[in-house]
Amino acid sequence: MKVDATNLTVIRVLAYSGFALVISLVVSQGFLMGFIPPPSPDLSADALAHIFVDRKIGIRFGTLIQCITYTFYGTWAMAIVMFMRKMERSLPVLTYTAIANVGGGYVFFLLMPITWAALAFRPEAIPPWFLQIMNDWVWFIFILSWPPFAIFMILIAVAIFCDHNRPTIFPRWVAFFNIWCAILIIPAALIEFFKTGPFAYDGEISFWFIYIVFFGWIMVM
Repeated sequence: MKVDATNLTVIRVLAYSGFALVISLVVSQGFLMGFIPPPSPDLSADALAHIFVDRKIGIRFGTLIQCITYTFYGTWAMAIVMFMRKMERSLPVLTYTAIANVGGGYVFFLLMPITWAALAFRPEAIPPWFLQIMNDWVWFIFILSWPPFAIFMILIAVAIFCDHNRPTIFPRWVAFFNIWCAILIIPAALIEFFKTGPFAYDGEISFWFIYIVFFGWIMVM
């Protein structure tokens, strides 16, 4: 599969859309919504309800930005998938698996802002206990959905190891980097067992460490 200059420019634009994704997340979720770090899962339902009432305008604007820019996960990822196709020979099984994987990951990205937007639409009318459950739901989507992203990292690594091009499209250290990132996000699986401490969804490991690893991976790739 030959990649001409025009196609390469398009792929570069798609790849750099990953920067827009990360920057928009910091602006929307951090500055507008005030959800970096998350509200503690140990917070009472009434206290959490007050947060949504007080921040409802910021949450609405933040989720509007996210609904637009989170689509950049798909554009960023497909730029990588196109190069995976060049790494494979006649049977592009890794490429097709990655395409399906990226589509599934994209769904997780959109579920988060859509749910938050619905909660901020009329937070005064929502029973606090229900709002608390739905807020937990969003953070579970954000963090507990790690497996398909870890699999995408592994697929990238395998494609690099199997690359028949000389020189290879990506250096081998990128493969090892993806493997390490896949391993390092595994502690995200523990958030359903803790409401406080480093493994809670606002904790040093399950949020801050995983957050840095995952979005650092996007920036590096």
